[in-house]
Amino acid sequence: MALEGLFPGDKLRNSVLQSISIEYPKLSNMLACILEQQPMILHSTSVGDTKLLFQSKTYVVMVKFLLKCFETEAAQPSLSDDSGFINSVERLCLLLENAMTYEGSVELHASASKALITLGSQFPQMIASRYAEKVSWLKQYLSHLDYDTRESMARLLGMTSSSLPISAATELISELTSSISGTQKLRFEAQHGQLCALGYVTANCLLRAPPVSCDYSSYNQQYRVKVFLLSFVFCLVDLISNSVLHSVLKCLVDLVNNETSTLASVAMQALGHIGICTPLPPLVIDSAEVSTWTLLQKKLSKLLAGDDIKAVQKTVIALGHMCAKESSSSHLTIALDLIFSLSRSKVEDTLFAAGEALSFMWGGVPVTIDVILRTNYSSLSMSSNFLMGDTSSSLPRPPSEEFQNNEDYHVAVRDAITRKLFDVLLYSNRKEERCAGTVWLLSLTIYCGHHASIQKLLPDIQEAFSHLIGEQNELTQELASQGLSIVYELGDDSTKKNLVNALVGTLTGSGKRKRAVKLVEDTEVFQEGAFGESPTGGKLSTYKELCNLANEMGQPDLIYKFMDLANYQASLNSKRGAAFGFSKIAKLAGDALQPYLSALIPRLIRYQYDPEKNVQDAMSHIWKSLIADSKKAIDENLDLIFDDLLIQCGSRLWRSREASCLALADVLQGRKFDQVEKHLKSIWIAAFRAMDDIKETVRNAGDRLFRAVSSLTGRLCDVSLTPVPESRQTMAIVLPLLLTEGIMSKVDNIRKASIGMVTKLAKGAGIAIRPYLSDLVCCMLESLSSLEDQGMNYVEMHAENVGIKTEKLENLRISIARGSPMWETLEFCIDAVDSHSLELLVPRLSQMVRSGIGLNTRVGVANFISQLVQKVGLDIKPFTSTLLRLLLSVVKDERSASSRRAFASACAIVMKYAAPSQAQKLIEDTARLHSGDRNDQIACAILLKSYASTAADTLNGYQAIIVPVIFVSRFEDDKTISSLYEDLWDENMSNERITLQLFLGEVVDLINEGIMSSSWASKKKACLVSRLLIGFDQMHLLNVQASLGICKLSEVLGESLSSHHSILLTSLMKEIPGRLWEGKEVMLDALSGLCSSCHEAISASNPDAPNAILSLISSACTKKAQKYREAAFGALERVIKAFKKSQFFNMVIPSLLEMGNSLTVAKSDADEPDTSPTSLQEKILNCITACIHVATTADIIKQQKNFIDLCLLSLSPKFSWAVKLSAFSFSKELSSKLHSSLNNSQDGALQASITAFIHELFYTLSPELLKSLRTVKIGQVHLACAECLLELTNKFRAAPPAQWTEPEFMSELVELSQIEKNEEAKSLLKKCIQILKDDVKPSP
Repeated sequence: MALEGLFPGDKLRNSVLQSISIEYPKLSNMLACILEQQPMILHSTSVGDTKLLFQSKTYVVMVKFLLKCFETEAAQPSLSDDSGFINSVERLCLLLENAMTYEGSVELHASASKALITLGSQFPQMIASRYAEKVSWLKQYLSHLDYDTRESMARLLGMTSSSLPISAATELISELTSSISGTQKLRFEAQHGQLCALGYVTANCLLRAPPVSCDYSSYNQQYRVKVFLLSFVFCLVDLISNSVLHSVLKCLVDLVNNETSTLASVAMQALGHIGICTPLPPLVIDSAEVSTWTLLQKKLSKLLAGDDIKAVQKTVIALGHMCAKESSSSHLTIALDLIFSLSRSKVEDTLFAAGEALSFMWGGVPVTIDVILRTNYSSLSMSSNFLMGDTSSSLPRPPSEEFQNNEDYHVAVRDAITRKLFDVLLYSNRKEERCAGTVWLLSLTIYCGHHASIQKLLPDIQEAFSHLIGEQNELTQELASQGLSIVYELGDDSTKKNLVNALVGTLTGSGKRKRAVKLVEDTEVFQEGAFGESPTGGKLSTYKELCNLANEMGQPDLIYKFMDLANYQASLNSKRGAAFGFSKIAKLAGDALQPYLSALIPRLIRYQYDPEKNVQDAMSHIWKSLIADSKKAIDENLDLIFDDLLIQCGSRLWRSREASCLALADVLQGRKFDQVEKHLKSIWIAAFRAMDDIKETVRNAGDRLFRAVSSLTGRLCDVSLTPVPESRQTMAIVLPLLLTEGIMSKVDNIRKASIGMVTKLAKGAGIAIRPYLSDLVCCMLESLSSLEDQGMNYVEMHAENVGIKTEKLENLRISIARGSPMWETLEFCIDAVDSHSLELLVPRLSQMVRSGIGLNTRVGVANFISQLVQKVGLDIKPFTSTLLRLLLSVVKDERSASSRRAFASACAIVMKYAAPSQAQKLIEDTARLHSGDRNDQIACAILLKSYASTAADTLNGYQAIIVPVIFVSRFEDDKTISSLYEDLWDENMSNERITLQLFLGEVVDLINEGIMSSSWASKKKACLVSRLLIGFDQMHLLNVQASLGICKLSEVLGESLSSHHSILLTSLMKEIPGRLWEGKEVMLDALSGLCSSCHEAISASNPDAPNAILSLISSACTKKAQKYREAAFGALERVIKAFKKSQFFNMVIPSLLEMGNSLTVAKSDADEPDTSPTSLQEKILNCITACIHVATTADIIKQQKNFIDLCLLSLSPKFSWAVKLSAFSFSKELSSKLHSSLNNSQDGALQASITAFIHELFYTLSPELLKSLRTVKIGQVHLACAECLLELTNKFRAAPPAQWTEPEFMSELVELSQIEKNEEAKSLLKKCIQILKDDVKPSP
């Protein structure tokens, strides 16, 4: 907490310093305060073994704060000679010495030792002389556990050595050398500390050159330098003997060659400190002089290729120091080769260290030897704050005179470095080499930027950095952009102008083409993983791998697309890199950038929405640097911004499309109509295009743009928020576009979004939407089907297979459509309709009725017309004729039941407002449909139902037209049609009999019309199928319908139908003869029904009519068609029963008997395979039974044998039990008729004949009846047979024979009565037995 309070953090300091200037107290005052607390500091007599007077953490904070006070006060002029200040420094030394006691923490020792170096940098003589007497105390810290403490104490020992006598210094060097080279193995800490001390002590001793008294002012500079160096060397030789220097160098070289990389690097650091003072002399090895560089070269190559990064850093920096005073070109070449060998290193720290070394070799670095040896100097980057903060703020001071390196051999070195950088590394096809070249070029620019040689190279450096800002490697790109800002600061006005132009060109895409980089097999085109993997799982990053992929896919030209993609990536990287550099230059360029703002602002806005986060950040940084007022800048350049963004929305680059959509979405917020009027349509089109983009992220951006422009449009169209003229203009721009390109789009999300927008506009626009009603309504109606889920169509196609009723599914689809936004929009449109709008709307609706496609659309059109008519009321009257004619035809042709009902309902609603003549014509046309095909009949029923429910008042005046139609159509064979008319009849006719009596004439006329139809009313059908038979059959379907109507009339009205019987009878008798057709049998049913109801009227009006009818039906009985023949026999039976004429017996009985006896022959001979003898035999027996009922006894007696034979035949096993039932009925009727005649006759001969007939019936038929009981196992047959047997027995008992004998079948009868299971039949059989045993008496 104390440390944070005394030294505010960077963020706090930056914010506080703007308003408050921090002033530190005087050093003397602070020391006085501290000494007041601990006066023992002044009385400390020994060093190192005293007790720590403060806690370590307190001491650390105290030392740091006191250093701040010292540095602040020392910076003031004329204080360095102030005795009071010097006295304070001495007291501070006492405090720091106490801090170095053994009880202190490692952090405290490191802080205190560095503080001593700081004091020594300001007062070197005082510190050196003070600690010259404490060398032993200093030497004990050379083996300290802390690296920084060892380093600082070794540096302090070196500074102290400058105050030692030559002999003492030489002795100290020899002691360190012998200790390092001794046989006794030292700890690493001791070795490290002594090596550091050896380097610093030797270097400081070499700097103890006395001043040269000669005056060289009359000589030129080069000569003066040479003379100075010669005299300097002679002085060095005097200070340190060659043997001592030789031993030091040999010791260090041996350590480099033999020790580990860590110690070898420390030894190299020591050599560097020596070499920064003097060129390294050769060593004598085996009486031969060998260059130190030669001895080190091999080991240094291995050391620089090692993995110890810190060792490599120290080594390469040491190489730079060693070359600072080196004059041998061969040695300098060795050093360059060693440094250049690091060009493929991927370790950033190593590259920066190599850049620092090259800077020392180049010359002009902003440090001195004293700074390196006698301050807390660690490296150029740390001293210049490079890589630690803003590059421009760390731009080095003007270079010192010590490292100008203007000699010829240094010029050669600079040329070699220049060639290596510009010809090899910066434009290499390997990204590692380009990165190394960038780091080294930036290092030279920063550390040596003020050197004349660098000034000359600034244009080339600018070009190189401009090329490198497009690198994929982020380090290369950022350093290149930083380099551009450094070049801007170093350059003259022309350079600055060219640089600004180049950066603006890069950002705006108009920059010149960059220098090409030659591709080789292993050139990395994409970063690893950025382009996915090959089909086999291999990498896809190098040029060779991309070529292989293109070949494997069989598309060699694909490599050009890869290269185009890589080129675009480089362009994008260039913009990002340029942004980093531009943001720094923008602060310095000031007004120079104003002419470019109009070109930059649109692109900067777009780039701030780039998908790449780094590009966004860089461009945002530029924006903040360039633009003071963002809103004002955007408003002033709004048209340019819109133009650029709209163009880029159609770019072939997905990044540009995405960024443009996002930028547009934000720029549109809060705009007024006059700002967006020229661009509104283009923005909508751009939004639609983006929503259909192939890239998902672009589609998402398009959705965002759509939401933004929708919100803007909704606000501009809302008259409560925007002036009415502007609202109408906005509507004129947007609504047609939405209807033509939005809703009609093939893209689902565009259509849905457009419909939502249209709904929003329709809701808020009110009457302003009237000019567009016709287009809008038609579009919404079409969308009801086009926007429906396509799965519904699939379900409907397969509905029958899965058991779903089509009508239910249609109702579901219609219900969903009515809840859609489209229908909501249509309701808003209805509210806005007026009489003027109808003139444009009704023709469009008529066209939709004719050509609309889809269930929802067609039902929607019908429902819309219904609601529209109800809304406008009488205003629809001018259009009723057109609408009625159109809707009627549509109902006829519509296939969907739901659509048909909807159109029928619309037709009924329109009819309410139609003129009476139009309503009558409509109803008449509707009624005529009942005689058409199936669709017409269904249409007729649906229309009539709609009229009855919607326009009942209008329909009531036309009951005479519709009642016959409904009645007759109830009897269609098609159950669907008949049920429709049956429901219609039940709903609208309260009493069937009364209704028919009221409209009997019309019903009869309609029925007669159907019967007499000869056209053949269905010739239209014949045209379609090209066969006369189809039309013929259709005609007879009408006849069937009419016949069924006659049957129903006969059933309901009975004799009330007599007044109209002649018309119906004439028509029926005319139609029955002739060719047979399917369903013609109902004509016979109708005729028989008419005879049953009106037989008296028929006989009265024409006595010959019954015979004609009987002849007509009898002839029908001879037809070969089974169904028609059966109907004829049934009709014959009913006609005989209706008229009850005895002469009918002799007219038909011969033919009936003949047909009845011939059935078995026909069956056995198989002449008529389609004939069913059983059914016909049953019908024939029923007809004969009816004839017996009306015949005279004499006529019956004449057919005695034939009747008995027919009965025996019918009871034979050849016929089914149904025929047997008819035979039982025939036998019972025959016996009853005979018994009745016997009782009523007075003629003895006739009575005898009747009695004989009865006896023959009993004795002949009874055995056959018993056979039927035994063979047929049906209860119904047993009961009927028992009843017949009982009837014969009773009649036999009434006329017993003169000679009574028990029948032969008596025993069988008894047996059958005992085993009979049917109790009722059993009871009847027992009665027969009882009669035969007890009651039969012989006649007198």
